This record gives sequence, structure tokens and C-alpha cells, in this order.
Amino acid sequence: AAIPRAVTSGSQISDSPAMMRTVLIAALVAAAAAIPMQQSDEKKEPKLHRLPLIKLSQTPRQALSEMAKTDPALAAKLAKVGDVQGGTVPVSNYMDAQYFIEIELGTPPQKFKVVPDTGSSNLWVPSSHCKFTEIPCDLHTKYNAALSSTYAANGTEFSIQYGSGACSGFMSDDVLTIGGLAVKGQTFGEVTHEPGIAFIAAKFDGIMGLAFPTIAVGGVTPPFFNMVDQGLAAPVFAFYLNRHGEEGELTLGGTDPTHFIGPLAYVPLSSGTYWEFAMDSLMVAGTGGEDLCPASANCHAIADSGTSLLAGPVAAVAKINTLIGAVGVLEVECDELVDQYEAQLIDSIIKNLDPKAACAAAGLCPGKQCLLCKTFVGQVRKMVGNNSTKTQIDAALHKACKNVPSPNGESAVECDSIPNLPTVNIVLAGTTFPLSAKDYILQLDTGGEKMCLSGFMGINLPERMGNFWILGDVFMGPYYTVFDLQNKRVGFAPAK
Repeated sequence: AAIPRAVTSGSQISDSPAMMRTVLIAALVAAAAAIPMQQSDEKKEPKLHRLPLIKLSQTPRQALSEMAKTDPALAAKLAKVGDVQGGTVPVSNYMDAQYFIEIELGTPPQKFKVVPDTGSSNLWVPSSHCKFTEIPCDLHTKYNAALSSTYAANGTEFSIQYGSGACSGFMSDDVLTIGGLAVKGQTFGEVTHEPGIAFIAAKFDGIMGLAFPTIAVGGVTPPFFNMVDQGLAAPVFAFYLNRHGEEGELTLGGTDPTHFIGPLAYVPLSSGTYWEFAMDSLMVAGTGGEDLCPASANCHAIADSGTSLLAGPVAAVAKINTLIGAVGVLEVECDELVDQYEAQLIDSIIKNLDPKAACAAAGLCPGKQCLLCKTFVGQVRKMVGNNSTKTQIDAALHKACKNVPSPNGESAVECDSIPNLPTVNIVLAGTTFPLSAKDYILQLDTGGEKMCLSGFMGINLPERMGNFWILGDVFMGPYYTVFDLQNKRVGFAPAK
């Protein structure tokens, strides 16, 4: 384009340097304006919202198991609740929850610790309307609607069934703040009755469901779906369960490649209820064992952030635990007691002492192991006659240990055996995901003593669920897990 020259009021052309610079700048601006701007095709990257995942030192199940050793009444109650091995339980069950995040409800914000649970769809916290007789409520933070200027009454009654009991109350609406995101009008449950004795041991206040609206009690929209609908986050979230002793991380709106190795292997969802998909195979390597999920079994599984375990049908899990050398937790403790107090116990049984007297004579009652001692001595007395020999009583003592029920269906291995335990291989969408013993054995410190629990637990789900498996932290720990709502899939990659 031709560069225009500056014209003075007297129609004289000025050639001064200052005027020429002004003319040149004006010309360049005009030329630039004349060039059409090219629109960028690049999309703006969605913002990633990060929430620390805080790990509990004990799950509610583990805490209750410890308490039950010295509390006969509690042990009896635990033996009756629905989430013991052999009982029928719902899929949603917080007894083995191990991680929580912090959220806020209301204005000004009221803070709560909740389990981010991909195995359920409702958000609930304890309510200030809990009766004073509800002891679990008193042990947790309670939501007070009167203190929030953004509270909106709803009032719909609700009840959610868990393995250890039902929680119930009513619905309310308020602002939910999570990871810096303010979700408007989130419907949540104010719980006025909490689910049984188990919630006393829970170190979190409530549950935040991350599964689909189709299984939400009351048909409410789960928090993450509201985030997406309100344009607060892209339709993806991911879990990094840091196994190196530090906090893990829940990311909303995307993934963090610094937390995993290699490409993600995706598995398509088979149902829009839980984050559910087909499971091709499950085998214990090097044992000559059978495929516990052959094609004919039509196995399916969910990725469940709300449990520390890997759960499946009771018969199948019993085979896994046998192949890895795991036995009932109380059987291990019972055998140790017999080895240590064998002579005293045999002498007491020959003298026909009742279980309490026999255990007192051995110095076990009163004490932490009193209940266990009375249980297996009672079993022995039923198995042997009054004129039995020491050899017969000795055999009966060890046999009785195998019949002592573990209140929560837990199994244990010798901690020294971990390096030699077999790999368990799970195949999803053609990709094999190996689990080493370090992945599936939970190493716990119980009162200064080390205990190594099997991460596999048998549960009897409703028959309509079929051959159903729950891949909890045992699986999600070694594998970074991505929940892709937009593409209806779950992705896995080895975690760093």
C-alpha cells in the first residue's frame, strides 16, 4: 500500500524527521489493520482442579476389628451385620474406605471430610438435626442450615442402605465448594440417623458419590455432574493414590501425566450406573490355578474409590486366598495362642474347667485375648469328651482354630512370605494388569505388632449383580485411574 504524506494547513508537504516518523507509524498501523486476522484453531486447555487425597491410618473395618477383640458385645454385633463374609451386601459400602477429601457447604463455608466414592452417587453429611442419642453424629462435624445464607429447603426424605446399616434423613440445597469450584444449588443429604456402630469408627464425616445419577437415591444430580453442567470442569476426573507415604490427589477436569507411566489403556463402560466394565480374566500366576473370570462367566467389575480392597464372589475369593496362602485373621491369632499356652489349656480342659476359667488359669482373662481364648476353648469342649487324651485335646485345639469366625471375613498371610507370593493378573479390554504381593497385601501396625492382611475379600452381592467384582484401592493404588464421563470409559496406567 502507498504511504500517505503529511499535509500542513498551508498545503505544504513537510519533510521534517519527526513528521516522517509519525507518518510511518500511522502507515504501519493502517497496514496492519488491513491484514485480516487469522483465528486460532487451538482450544483453550481446561483448568485442572486438584484436591489432596488424605489417607486414613485405619479403615472403619480395621478399627472395629481391633475394638472387637476386647469387646464381646461389639464382636457379637459385628457378626450379625450384613457386610461380614457370607452376608449379602449392597455394592456401596464405606466400611473399607481409606481416603477422604475436604469440601465446604454453605455461606459462610462449613467444612467436612468426605469419601470421594465412585461406587455411589449421593452426597451426604451429618445434620445438626441429629438427636442427642445418635452417638455417631456427635463424633462428626454436622451441617447447620441456620448458619448458611445460601441454604434452600428441600425436605425430601431419603435412606441409603449400607452393609452395616442404613443412613437416613432429608435433602437440602446449598452451595458446594470443592477444589476451589463453587457448585450452586447442590442437593445433598442431611443425615439424622447414621449407619450403625461402624460409623463410630469412621474418621470422615460423610460420602460424596461420583457414580451416575441413575443410581442416586432421590434422583438427585451428583456433584461432579453439576460441575460439568455448570461449566466448572471438563467431564473427566482422575485418582492418584500415592503409595509412597504422601498425600494422593483427585483431579477434576482432566488428568496429570506426571502421576503415571505410558499411555492410558481405556475400557468402555458396560453400564451407566456404576463405573462398570467387562473383566476378561483373573488368574493367580504360577499356581496352575483356574481362570476365575473366563469368558463363559460374564464377569464385570467397577472401579471403586470407596474401598481399600478388591472384592468378589465368596467362592472365587476363597480360591485366591488359598492360592496365596492366606488364612482367617483370628485363625492365625488362635494358632499363636495355642502354641504359647498349649500346656496350660490342655490341663484346664482335662480338669473340665469352663472356657472362662480355663482362659483365666492361662492368664488370658481378663485381657485383650480373653474373648478369642474363650471362643476356641468352647469349640474344643464340644469336640472332645471328658476322658480325652492330651494328644486328642491338642489336635482339637488346632482344629478349633480353623473354625473360629473372623468378624469381618479378613484373611492374613505371614509377612515374611510377601516376596515369594504369586502375581495376580487381571485382564481388561485385552490388557493385562498384574498385581504383585506388595499391591494386594495390606501391611498394618496393630499395637506395635505387624499384621499382613489379604486385600481380597469375598462378598455375596444380590444375585442380580451376577459375577461382580469391585476393584478398590488394591487395584487403583498401582494403577492411575481416569473416569472419562464424556467418552463413557475408564482408563488405567501404571502409577508413579
